[in-house]
Amino acid sequence: MTESYTLFRLRIKETIVGYMKLFASGIKNYSKDQFWWHGDAIEYDYKDQYSGQLDRNNRPLFEHDVVAMRTTTKSNPKSNCYMYFNNERNAFVLEQIDNQQVFELFAGSEPLFHKSELTFVGFHFHDDAD
Repeated sequence: MTESYTLFRLRIKETIVGYMKLFASGIKNYSKDQFWWHGDAIEYDYKDQYSGQLDRNNRPLFEHDVVAMRTTTKSNPKSNCYMYFNNERNAFVLEQIDNQQVFELFAGSEPLFHKSELTFVGFHFHDDAD
């Protein structure tokens, strides 16, 4: 049986320095590339939580990512969205940048978007408390 964990992207200001798996037992594993994991801590100032969603290229999507969301069955138009954890909804959401419409990523544990509808575009980091 594998132990569950929460995945974080680690950064210093706007520079990504690695990733951390925080296991339910409190054990932490670190990686520079999400491939090789070890127990040696990586220094960081901020951590961005993994949303539980992959994009069309199997890239994990984290809070503070900018994502192009396909809004129709056609490949265009796409709408750029900002991903973050909404405390009021207690859920990860995508907020359209042009009109602030908000979409939750999951209904319970079921994803509301297929990964083919989401494409990582970039980041929108801002200094915030951990």
